[in-house]
Amino acid sequence: MAGLQEQRVHGRDMLECRGCGAVFPEGRATTDGWTYVCPECEEVEGIGQGLRRC
Repeated sequence: MAGLQEQRVHGRDMLECRGCGAVFPEGRATTDGWTYVCPECEEVEGIGQGLRRC
């Protein structure tokens, strides 16, 4: 059970850019908690649109 919880926490905290393929912690992609932009390419934005949860 602990392993399942650990996977959910990790999956929720990590994002993948659909543009450049970079994987990074969610906190690196936002400064205000509402707007998300890929910190690597800085061109892709929005969870569900350009960024997806891993």
